Amino acid sequence: MIAHRIVELALENQCDVIVFEHLNTKGKKHGSKKQKLAMWNHRTVQNTVKSLAHQYGLRISHICAWGTSRLAYDGSGKADRGRYVSENTPYDICWFSTGKFYNCDLNASYNIGARYFLRAMLKVLPDTTAEDLGIGSGTRRTLSDLWKLNAVPSNS
Repeated sequence: MIAHRIVELALENQCDVIVFEHLNTKGKKHGSKKQKLAMWNHRTVQNTVKSLAHQYGLRISHICAWGTSRLAYDGSGKADRGRYVSENTPYDICWFSTGKFYNCDLNASYNIGARYFLRAMLKVLPDTTAEDLGIGSGTRRTLSDLWKLNAVPSNS
């Protein structure tokens, strides 16, 4: 089962947290069976992972996924994908304004992981806002914002 493999992979890599996209399941997708395909067992998989993770002492975190595949992880702005690049470009390929072609799912995973770390790091910074550090708001954050935060010298 997928959920068991996710937890196995987390344990093999000595992870403390498993990060999921927060999937919005409100509303209805139009068209025959689109709703069923789009939300195929997502709740069952996440609940099983949550239960297994608890047994092994792992935490679960959910991150807002808005814009994670639309924004280029390198901070270059909006990424075009599929037919917006050219008629022959597959939908899972995105093009950054810098000229790079990248896999949209991998781009999104970088941004989801970065949002998790940014949220955790910004909570512990005293009297500092994201704007002071040149980091965008929650749904505009990308991996490049994490790089910016790492480049800020610490006061220790």
